[in-house]
Amino acid sequence: MHVLDDKNLPSLAGNTHGILKQTATLMLALMIFIFFTILFTLIQTKSDLQKTEHQQKMHLLTKALENSQENLRLHLADYANWDEAFQNLTRTVNVHWAWDKQNLGKSLFNNYQYEGVFVLSQDGVTRYSVLEGQPGQVSFETWLGVNLTNTLMTTLATHQGAAFTRLITIHNQPILIAASWITPEDYTAIGITPSEHAVMIFVDKLTPQKFQQLGNEYEIQGLRTLPPEVASRRKDAMFLTAGNDRIYVDWQSKNPVETLLSKVLPLLVLLMVVSVLFAISLMRKALAKARMNDEKTFLLEQSRAALSASEQRFRDIVETTTDWIWEANEAFELTWISARFPAITGHRIEQWLGRRFTDFLVDNQQTISHWLTLPHPGDYLTLSHCRYVSALGSQRYCNITLKRITLPDNAIGFRGSASDVTLEVESNERIRFLSYHDELTGLPNRLMMQEFLDGKLHSRSEANSALVMLSLDLTDFKLVNDIYGHGAGDKVLCEVAQRLHNCLRATDLVARQGGDEFIIISPAIHKKEDIRTLCQLIIAVISEPFIVSGNEVSLGVNIGAAQSPQDALTASDLLRYSDIALYEARNLGNNSFVLYQADMAKQIVQRRELENELREAIKEDQLFLVYQPRFDIHAGRINSVEALVRWLHPRHGLLMPDQFIPLAEESGIITDLTDWVLVNACRDIGREFTHMSVSINISPMEFKDSDVITRIKNVLATTHFPATRLELEVTENVTLCSPENAKAIMQELKTLGIRLLIDDFGTGYASLYYLHSFPFHGIKIDKSFIFAMNDSQSAKSIVEKIIGLGKDYNLEVTAEGVETHEQLQQLIKYKCDIAQGYYIGRPVSLEAVKDNLHIIECNIEARCDAAL
Repeated sequence: MHVLDDKNLPSLAGNTHGILKQTATLMLALMIFIFFTILFTLIQTKSDLQKTEHQQKMHLLTKALENSQENLRLHLADYANWDEAFQNLTRTVNVHWAWDKQNLGKSLFNNYQYEGVFVLSQDGVTRYSVLEGQPGQVSFETWLGVNLTNTLMTTLATHQGAAFTRLITIHNQPILIAASWITPEDYTAIGITPSEHAVMIFVDKLTPQKFQQLGNEYEIQGLRTLPPEVASRRKDAMFLTAGNDRIYVDWQSKNPVETLLSKVLPLLVLLMVVSVLFAISLMRKALAKARMNDEKTFLLEQSRAALSASEQRFRDIVETTTDWIWEANEAFELTWISARFPAITGHRIEQWLGRRFTDFLVDNQQTISHWLTLPHPGDYLTLSHCRYVSALGSQRYCNITLKRITLPDNAIGFRGSASDVTLEVESNERIRFLSYHDELTGLPNRLMMQEFLDGKLHSRSEANSALVMLSLDLTDFKLVNDIYGHGAGDKVLCEVAQRLHNCLRATDLVARQGGDEFIIISPAIHKKEDIRTLCQLIIAVISEPFIVSGNEVSLGVNIGAAQSPQDALTASDLLRYSDIALYEARNLGNNSFVLYQADMAKQIVQRRELENELREAIKEDQLFLVYQPRFDIHAGRINSVEALVRWLHPRHGLLMPDQFIPLAEESGIITDLTDWVLVNACRDIGREFTHMSVSINISPMEFKDSDVITRIKNVLATTHFPATRLELEVTENVTLCSPENAKAIMQELKTLGIRLLIDDFGTGYASLYYLHSFPFHGIKIDKSFIFAMNDSQSAKSIVEKIIGLGKDYNLEVTAEGVETHEQLQQLIKYKCDIAQGYYIGRPVSLEAVKDNLHIIECNIEARCDAAL
C-alpha cells in the first residue's frame, strides 16, 4: 500500500491532467473541424437561397403594387371622365347626386375599400368627401395628416389633368393616392380653363390586413411593414421606395435549407455518434488511470478546505457579528472577550478582564446568581433586554446567552454571547408611543382618546362621568398648505396642538382626529355656560396670528360640542353628535361653535334624503331650465340669454337654485348637475336660434380638476353647439383655490372659443391682479350695486367706476338686476355693454323667449332711444 503524501500530489495531478488534455484535444480538434466544415456549407447554401427568394418576392411585390396603382387609376378615370360628374361636381357640388343617389358614395368603400374619396376645387378647398363609406366633414389635408394638395395640383397641371397615382407612406403605412381633373367624356367641348377644373382624389390605405391580403394574392405569405427602427437593426431589411421615403417590408419565408438539412442531418448525426464513441473509448482508459489519484487528491483537498473554512467562518463571525462573545472561569470572572466588545459597548477589553460578568449588568444579577447555585443547572440560560451602561454613559440593552463548559484543564467555566438590542427596544417603545399618539403633533390619537373616553364614561362616580366632547375643525388651513407648502402646514398644526394644550386643564385631553381636525374631552363640566366659555377661549387662542415664513397668517376654528350624559352615554354616539354639531357650526361661518341639539340629527337625515332626491331628480327630469334675456345696449337687440335651473320637487314644489346648489357642491353632485344644464341649454338654444349665445353658471369647485375641459368638449360634440356661443359664468372665488390650475383650465377653455364671465363681481375676494391675469372676457356687476343706485349717489359712483374698470381691462360689462327705467338710463349713460334684469325680461321658458323676443327688443330699443 502506497502512502499518499504532499510530495506525490503535484506529480499525480500533472500526469492525470496530461493524459486528459492530450485525448480531449485530439477529439475536440477532429470534431470541431468536421462540424464547422458542414456548418459553413449549410450557411453558405442558406444565404444563396434566401437571396434568390428575396429577389423573387420583391419583384412580385413591386408588380402587385403597380397593378394596385393601375387599378386605382383606372377606377378614378372612370369616375372623373364622366359627363354627369362634370356637371354635378365642377362648379358646385350636388350632394344629392353624389351621395343620395350613391354616384360617388359608400360603394367605393364597400366594393373597393377606398377609405377616402374627395372632390377639391382648383385652389385646394375640399368641397365633398366620403370617409370610410360615410359623408366626411374634414378637409383632405386634415384627414390625410400631411399637405399634398399643392404637389397633386402641380402634377395634374403637368399631365393636363390626366389620372395618375402615387405611392406614399404616412406613419409607416403605405397609402395609394390617385388624382384627376373632373372632365366630360368629350373633353374638347367643355370650354373651361384649367383653373376651373375640380379635382377628384381616391385614397386607398394599405392597412396591415389589406397589405397582407395583397401579398397572399401573389404567394407572399405574412406580408407586413416594419417600423424603421426595427428595420435598422436588420442587415437584410427589404424596402420599397415611396417618393423620398422607404417602406420596409417583411414576410414569412419558407426555410430554404429544410430539404438540404433533411439529407445532410442524418449523415451529420452519424458522424457525431462515431466521434463521441471514439472519444469515449479513449477517455475510459485515461479516466481509469486517473480515478484513484483524483479521489485521493479530492478528499485531501476537501478536508483541508473544510478545516480552513471552519476556522475562517468562526473568525469572521467573532469579528463581524453584532454580538460579542466572552468566556469566564468558575468564579464567573471574565477571561476572554471578543474584538467586537469595544465597537459595541465603547469599553476597552483590558478594563473588564478579571472582573465578574455580573458587574457589567445593571440588573439581572440575582437571576444569574440563582442559576449558578443550582445543583444541576441547565445547559443554557437566556436573558432578554438586560440593561448595561456604555462607555459614554448612555443606557443600552442586550440579550445574553450563558452556557456551562469544561475547560481544557477539566475545570468548570462559562461561555456566552451578548447581542445589543438597543435599537429594537427603542423601536418597540416608539411603536407603543405611536400606537397611542399622533406622530406629527405628539397628541393622543383616536385609540388613546377612545380608551380615555371609555374610562370616563364607565366611571362609577357621577361627577367623573359627566363630560363634554368638542370636535374642532380649522378653517382656511388648506390655504397655508397651498401657499406655503405642507412643511409650513405641519408646523402650524404643531403650534395649534400646543395652544390647545396650554388652554386646557390637567384633567382634559386633546387629541388629533386627523388632518386639521381635533377632539377635546373635558370632564366634570355640567353647565352650558362653562362650555360656551371654553369654546370662546379656544376660538380666541386659535384666532391669534401664526407666523409662517415670516408672514402673519390668521386661522379660524369651528367647534361642535356634545355632552354626557345629557346627549349620549357611549363614545361613538358622543363623537357622532359632536360631528353633527360641528357640521352645523361650519354652516354658520368661521369661528362658530354649536351645542348639539336633539333635532340636528334629524336635519342631517333630511339633508341626506334631499341629496338622494337631487340625484334622482337629475336622472328623472324633475329639473327644467328657464332663460333670462340679456340686452346688448350697443346693438339694440337681445344677443344672449342666461340659463337658470329650477327643481320641481314632488313634495316640496318648486325649489330655486339657492335651495339646492350649495347641497350639490358639498355632496359632489354639482358635476352631474352642471353637465345636465350644459347639455340641455346647448341643445335648446342650438335648436331654436342661429345667433343666440347662452351663458351658464359653473361652480368654482369644478376648476379644481381639469376633467371639466373634457366634459365641456363632450357636451359641445354631443349637442353640435358652437363653442363661440357658449359663455361660462364663475364667481371671483375661483381665483382663490388652486389659482394656477384654474388659470390653466380657463386658458384651454378660451382656446376652444368659450367666453368666461365673472359673476356677482364686487362681492368676492379677487384682486385686480387676478382680474388682469385670468383670461376673462367680461364681468357681471352684482345686482346689489344696481339696486342701491335708486337711493344712493355713492352706489351710482361705484357702478360707474366698476364699468370704467372693466373698460380699462377690455372686458365686456353686464349689469344684473336692472328693474327700472331709471337704472337702465344710468347704465346707458355710463356706457354699460349689457343689461339684464326684470326690466329687460324675467326668466321664462324657451318657448316664451322665442315668442316674445321681437317684442322685448322693440320695447327696450324704444326706451334706449328715448334715454339717448
